[in-house]
Amino acid sequence: MMKKKLIGAFATILGLSLIVSMFIPTSTKADSNLLLASVEWVQAQLNPLQTKVNTLEKQLADQDAMIKQLQKAVAEGGNVVVTPPTTTVPDGSTDSPKVVYTSASNVKVHSGASRDYKVLATFGADKALTVIDQFKSATGLWYRVEVSSTVKGWVFSGDVTTTKPTSYIPTNVIAKQAVNVRKGATTNYQSLELVAKGSTLKYLGSFKNASGETWYNVQTAKGIKGWVLSTLTEVK
Repeated sequence: MMKKKLIGAFATILGLSLIVSMFIPTSTKADSNLLLASVEWVQAQLNPLQTKVNTLEKQLADQDAMIKQLQKAVAEGGNVVVTPPTTTVPDGSTDSPKVVYTSASNVKVHSGASRDYKVLATFGADKALTVIDQFKSATGLWYRVEVSSTVKGWVFSGDVTTTKPTSYIPTNVIAKQAVNVRKGATTNYQSLELVAKGSTLKYLGSFKNASGETWYNVQTAKGIKGWVLSTLTEVK
């Protein structure tokens, strides 16, 4: 409706300017140019308004889609998880942090971006969570995080921090490629086991050798304890 009114107003102004110009004698050409300049000024004022109208229409379309999803969820007994529409984050960036850390002792991960959704998991302080996506709802910014390889959920941004806690102790080491688990913290030591890319190893500790390399002391799924080079892995 707003869009139609703006277009109608502009058409009326433009039409009047054309009609007036037909009856303006040559001697008043300067006045005619002034009138056309006024029309151009009005058009310049309408352009930003048109952009705002387009933005509002897009937001209304997103909200309408979300309402339909909610109606479907209610009709099916509330078992459908509504996917929020893509929304720009507060700082205007679409980038999400890769990892967040729980900043309280009782942080809940929900099935949707609201505390009203089912609780999927509860974590204590300093738990590292991998971020998949983010969404700004009416209650604030939420992060979609990976609880496990099969479970994903939403955590409120106010319950986590992007700063790694000084007291943070990793629990797992993930192999970024095929990695040798060695008997000691240098490549001179023999390999006890070759683990595949993506393997999860239990973190036991870390050590920096004389060459300045950081190695993680780990335990494999087979129960073998050894050392892996930090640059070939990541801790979680």
